[in-house]
Amino acid sequence: MAHTESPGSSRWFGAEGSRTARLMMYMLLAIILMFMDQRGDYVPRIRGAMELAFEPVFHVAAWPAQALQALVSHTRSREALITENQRLHEQLLETSAAVQTQAALVQENQRLRDLLEATRGRAYDFQFAEMQRVDLDPFSHKIWINRGADESVVTGQAVIDGLGVVGQVEDVHRHFAVVRLISDPDHALPVQINRTGLRTIAYGRGETSHLVMPNVPLQADVSIGDMIVTSGLGDRFPPGFPVGEVSLVERLSGETFAMVHLKPSAALDRGREVLLIQPRPTEPPPAVEEP
Repeated sequence: MAHTESPGSSRWFGAEGSRTARLMMYMLLAIILMFMDQRGDYVPRIRGAMELAFEPVFHVAAWPAQALQALVSHTRSREALITENQRLHEQLLETSAAVQTQAALVQENQRLRDLLEATRGRAYDFQFAEMQRVDLDPFSHKIWINRGADESVVTGQAVIDGLGVVGQVEDVHRHFAVVRLISDPDHALPVQINRTGLRTIAYGRGETSHLVMPNVPLQADVSIGDMIVTSGLGDRFPPGFPVGEVSLVERLSGETFAMVHLKPSAALDRGREVLLIQPRPTEPPPAVEEP
């Protein structure tokens, strides 16, 4: 009796045989590769060649992640730099403020030492005062000080700083006084050339760095660098206090007088401390007993 094979079983055995053949081929290929790896350096070479071939692909695949990491790192670095810059800027401001404060204290101490030095060897009493307000209008140079009638300040009293004559008291109130500076256009100060003793008048010009002596005889002995001091005439300023230094001498032909320009000795446009001069009262001579 003849045996017939159904179509379904034939397809099943055919597919199973194909899978078995492929499995045997893979096993044979693995055995060959293991043999080659034992006998030579073929597998590492093949792997190296494949890695070299696919390296650009790996780089391209890894680029988005690397770019994102670099962007995050750059952002963090920028934020850190901004924070560090702000911190250093604040420290710089604090250090600058401390240095400026210290410099101001040094300058104030120097001015106070100059004031103290200006009083040495003088037969006068001095009263310390501080400026409260400054008015340097071109037509009026005045300062306000924190001493007034309650502290025996009087009109006409001379005012100096540690370098020279500042001005004189013009108006006195109970707790403050107004001082007209020697640079005021309406101020006139009796002076003399310290080297020769020649007496004249120094006038303000509305500039804190400039005084003039317009009534010096044309042939008078006066030179640049000469020191000009108070003469003591006029009963306002005691004699011998520095007023300024000659900076220019103009002698014009046909004129009767030379125009002498001065640079004031006092710091008229800076500083805060001044001294008011108070002549010491003279004691009456002892009475002579009659025999």
